[in-house]
Amino acid sequence: MARIIYDLASKGKGLYHIYTDLDFWDARGILKDLAKVKRNFGNSPPGDKYPTQVVVEDMSQKVKAEIEKRLKCAIPSPPRHLIVQAIIFSGKFEFDWRQYYPERWSTDRVLFFTRKRLPMNQPVINSAYKWVQLSISDNIVTIQQHQGARPEETQKSGKTQKEKPFGPTCF
Repeated sequence: MARIIYDLASKGKGLYHIYTDLDFWDARGILKDLAKVKRNFGNSPPGDKYPTQVVVEDMSQKVKAEIEKRLKCAIPSPPRHLIVQAIIFSGKFEFDWRQYYPERWSTDRVLFFTRKRLPMNQPVINSAYKWVQLSISDNIVTIQQHQGARPEETQKSGKTQKEKPFGPTCF
């Protein structure tokens, strides 16, 4: 369930303005037809903790209720920009999965959900010679960066190479 902070300063302007801990890209997908979703680069509330702002010029109660309903059903994850930043600077990112995901989830489901939320289009995380590995120890999920050739892409040598006969593909 995503947390919501209401911006009371925007009340005088006739706007419905809230901050949420849901990642920008997730909030954009959830609220695409209802509201304008922006990034929060500010310090009040901090952008690393609440990376998304939702702004609506329509003040109807129906729209507000629908936005809050969708946000309350959404499951937050660590912000993608924090994951990429930590991997660039320290080579790994760690977080307590109980802060984000429901307690009833198994470790397999936590790892699956976390992997699906990773920004795999970033070369820092996923390229020909860089990849990440997820693991859980106690309640801490670790996203560790590895460099070099991927294990499944290493060249075969010796006996395993001889098992596949080499020949022309066509005559």
